Amino acid sequence: MKAAVIGAGIMGASAARWLARRGHSVQVFDQHPAGHELGSSHGASRIVRKAYPDPFYAECMADAYPLWHELERSSGTQILHECGLLYFGDSLSENLSTMVEGLSDLGVEHQVIDPRQAQELFPELRLHPHEVGVWTPEAGWVAADAALGATIELAERDGATFHYGSRAEPQALAKESDVVICCTGPWITETVELPVTITLQTFGYVEGNHGGPVWIEDGLDLPYGFPSEGKAFKIGVHRQGPEADPNSALRQPSSEFVDIIRRCASRRFGIADPNIVSAKGCLYTNTPNEDFLLGRFGENGFYASACSGHGFKFAPWIGRLLADFADGTDCPELYSRFCTG
Repeated sequence: MKAAVIGAGIMGASAARWLARRGHSVQVFDQHPAGHELGSSHGASRIVRKAYPDPFYAECMADAYPLWHELERSSGTQILHECGLLYFGDSLSENLSTMVEGLSDLGVEHQVIDPRQAQELFPELRLHPHEVGVWTPEAGWVAADAALGATIELAERDGATFHYGSRAEPQALAKESDVVICCTGPWITETVELPVTITLQTFGYVEGNHGGPVWIEDGLDLPYGFPSEGKAFKIGVHRQGPEADPNSALRQPSSEFVDIIRRCASRRFGIADPNIVSAKGCLYTNTPNEDFLLGRFGENGFYASACSGHGFKFAPWIGRLLADFADGTDCPELYSRFCTG
C-alpha cells in the first residue's frame, strides 16, 4: 500500500512509523523545515499520565501509556521520565472524585493524600488544609524533542521518507496514493473543515531547583509543572489563551498568563518574588469539549486533530489507530466520542 502522510509532527510521525513498520510505502510531507518550533510537537517536556478526571480518557490511556515504554525500547533512547504525578485541589472537587473513581475501576495504582503526606512526597510544594492530592506513580514527563526524533528515526529505518519544506496538495496525493493521512495540528482546517480554535498558550521557567513529581493544580487556570531543568522549573497554564494565527511566526507569551505563573510559583512554592527566567508561547488546537477528532476526508483520506498538549500524551496510540484505519482493520466511526459525524 502507498500511504501519504501530511504533517511530520508527533502525530504524523507516529502514523508513518506504524505504517512503515507494517511494510507499507510511506511518504511524509511537512510544509516547515525539520525541527521547527511553530507547531505543538517541539520542546523539552510534556506530561504523560494515566490519571484523568474523565474516566473515558483514563481508559484510553490504559492502552496508550505502555506505548511510550515500547517507543523507548525500540529506539534505545530514554524518552519517558517516570517521576509520578500529583494532581491536587479542593477535597470536594468533582474532578478529583471522578479521577479516583476511574482509577479504581481500572485498577490503576493511586493514593489519595492529605497536605501532610503531600509534603512528605514533595517537600517544596504547598497544599492548603482543605486540599487533597491524587498520587499516581505511573506518570511523569516525556522528552518531547527526543520522542519526535526517535519516532521519525524508527519510521525512516523501516523505509518511510520525510519531505520537509514541502507543502502537500491533498487532492494530488489522493490520486497518487492508496491512502492519505492528515495530521497538521493547528493547520488542520486548511485541509479539513473542523470546529477547532487555535490558541496561544504560555509556559515559563521559574528560577529555583526542586525534584519531585510532575503536578497539576485543579481549578480554572489548571497550572501544571515539572521538576527543575538545571536552575529553573517549568510551569504552564492549560486554560485557553488568546486565539492565534498559525501562519504568523509570532509566538509572544501572554503577560496575563505570565502573571498566573508567577502567582502560582508564589502560592505553591513559597517564593516571595518569583523570577521568571524565560517565558514562551506555543499553539494549541482546541475543540469545544477538548475531545480528539478523528475521521475521514475525501475518498481515501483520514485525519486526526488531537488537541496539542492533551493529544501529545496519546501520540503513539493515535498514530497506531490511524495506521489501523489505513489498513482497514479499524475505522473512525467506531470511536463515536472522537467522530464529528
